Amino acid sequence: MNTTSIAPCGVICDICLGFQRDKNKCVGCNHTGNKPYHCTVCSIKSCAEKKGNDKLLCYDCTKFPCRRIKNLDKRYISKYGESPIQNLEKIKEIGLDSFIIREKEKWKCSECGHLLCVHRAICLKCGSKNEYYPVYFQK
Repeated sequence: MNTTSIAPCGVICDICLGFQRDKNKCVGCNHTGNKPYHCTVCSIKSCAEKKGNDKLLCYDCTKFPCRRIKNLDKRYISKYGESPIQNLEKIKEIGLDSFIIREKEKWKCSECGHLLCVHRAICLKCGSKNEYYPVYFQK
């Protein structure tokens, strides 16, 4: 995980299924190359408030949290138990480097050490339980 693995909206690319899969791997929000269609047309990344600077994080915006971020946050909380808004607020509070160190440790599988995926109830490498995946979605 590095500083370019945090999308402007606060989503952590490293824990995304598209970023972690072996086949047709996503390069992450801040890089050019292979991405899912919804990421290439992302209205948050291409927001006019960024004035062409797509490396800015949304907490820098005077409209933060805007409607788009609130909708994304609601979806991520309900589906994955993860809050991009809280991520951005924590980055603003402790700094990007400290946030990345913290999240890298948090999302590490306790069995194999691989990064867990926010979109799956189990570790993609060893199959052990992802303790951060919402209980109400686990089978």
